[in-house]
Amino acid sequence: MPRARSKANPNIQGSRVEGSASTKNKFKVTSSPKSISEVMAENRSRLMQVVDMLFDGILIIEDGVITETNQGFLSMTGYEAEEIIGRKMSDLEGWKELDLTLAKVVSEESVSFESVILRKHSLPVSATVRAVRVFNGTCSVLFAVIAGMTENEPASADLLRSAERYRSLFESVQDLVFIKDKDLKFSDVNPAMGNTFGLPPSEIVGRTAEQIYGHDVGTRIREWDIRVLSGETIEDEHAVVVKGERLIFHDIRVPIRNSAGNIVGVCGICRNVTEQRPPEPTSAIYSYGYRSKAMKDTMELASQGAAKDSIVMLQGESGSGKDHLAKWIHDHSKRSGSRFLTINCATVPHELAESELFGHESGAFTGAVSRKRGLLELAEGGTLLLNEIGELSLSLQSKLLVFLDSKSFHRLGGESNVRVDARIVAAAHRDLEEEVAAGRFSKALFYRLNVFPIFVPPLRDRIEDIPMLSRELIAKVASEMNLSGIPRLDPESLRKLTLYDWPGNVRELRNVLEKGLILWQSGRLKLNVPSTNPKTQDWSLLVDFTPGKKLNELTKDVARSICIEAIRRNGGNRSAAARSLGMSRDSLYRHLRSDSEHGEHKHRN
Repeated sequence: MPRARSKANPNIQGSRVEGSASTKNKFKVTSSPKSISEVMAENRSRLMQVVDMLFDGILIIEDGVITETNQGFLSMTGYEAEEIIGRKMSDLEGWKELDLTLAKVVSEESVSFESVILRKHSLPVSATVRAVRVFNGTCSVLFAVIAGMTENEPASADLLRSAERYRSLFESVQDLVFIKDKDLKFSDVNPAMGNTFGLPPSEIVGRTAEQIYGHDVGTRIREWDIRVLSGETIEDEHAVVVKGERLIFHDIRVPIRNSAGNIVGVCGICRNVTEQRPPEPTSAIYSYGYRSKAMKDTMELASQGAAKDSIVMLQGESGSGKDHLAKWIHDHSKRSGSRFLTINCATVPHELAESELFGHESGAFTGAVSRKRGLLELAEGGTLLLNEIGELSLSLQSKLLVFLDSKSFHRLGGESNVRVDARIVAAAHRDLEEEVAAGRFSKALFYRLNVFPIFVPPLRDRIEDIPMLSRELIAKVASEMNLSGIPRLDPESLRKLTLYDWPGNVRELRNVLEKGLILWQSGRLKLNVPSTNPKTQDWSLLVDFTPGKKLNELTKDVARSICIEAIRRNGGNRSAAARSLGMSRDSLYRHLRSDSEHGEHKHRN
């Protein structure tokens, strides 16, 4: 590599320096300028080889004239050695400011400052300059090291100012801001996060989400952070209990990358949105207090489904309470802290269903002026109920099947893959097996959804539960109507409730109770139940005469229906119903149980 040196000064004149601490390691100091010159000449070749290998720029200025430089400086500025060596800095266009700054270096202590270094053929470079001046009589020698940076990177002073602005913002915002390292331990948190958890930030740093939030919530957060470390950006909403209070946070988590583009951590911003979210309706009407065997069995299955994280399929008549049971399953699952969202596939126009479920990109269709996140994406970490799933188009059924298999999808009009961790609960009042046979429902999707089927029995098959349901519904509706009190149900009205067939199931029961509460003034709640005198009312039965059904199966259906009607006419009293039919209570139970077991077999297989 050619050496950049001064033709006028082949040797650097030494300086008469006493053995001070700041300079004694830089030069071998003697009292004779000649001896210094001899030492420098002796080591010059070796020294310049090392200097030329440095990436930083080196300038040696003697009495204002540049006498030496290195290849690093020439590469940084684009100049040739002949254009620099032997010239004063003040003579170089655009270098006057740096020359004036260097002229102020008068002591033998090294100084550092920021400066702009001009380049011959490109933009200026922000750089850090370190300089020291030494003296030899009336001659001074200035040594300057220039650490150049690219035009896209501010120098250290700009970095410092940026860091100060960042720290000021970091500490003043009300949102919770945190940074985690690759081990998913908090490496920095702002005061807002410390205040929320009642801990100084220093006690949060170094700990994991499990140690701050507890095992269940912390494990869910760790799963999100692992995905962020793989390059995803995740937006979610979840609830945590902090100091005894249930708080809802809307989080955005993004990967942190270093200058080489490698992911080195996670940055998150959490906003407390508790006050912006109305209280979610509870699933109180589903409890373990049912008297009917049918609902006891159903709730046992629901409890098992809630404990796992698999797909659940709810089937039953319209109005039987499938949506409430889905909410109960969510509330009793490990996802209870995150969102529970629902979509009724029967009420969404087919042309909008895909956008509602999967979202869309800007310009995907006329009117799509911006990106929209679909319900699947919004349910990140939580549960999405697909009510009346049998109404989805076959094309959407195919796209849903792909999501269930891969946990990812494309927004309408989009190309990027969106990954979502959301639990699916499906519900239908139609017999999906019949829909598959008729070609209206995808066989592949049916088998994918039918992982854990639960049949929700109609209200007429569990009339023993009407007293409990009525009490809970009256309390719930009275609260929603802001009534001053919760009335007790009139005994005669309760008896009439147990005598009605309830074709509209629990939904119809609620409507009857709500109408009564609207008319209620004081005293006991009396209802106008849509029922006539059970003693004289004619009764008929529509028999399911499915081809291939045997006589004994038809007989069992009829016998069971007669038993149910007898129970209804006797106000839910099974002993009285058995006596009215001239049979024992055990025989009555046997007729009811035989068909119930048949129905369970049908819905489980």
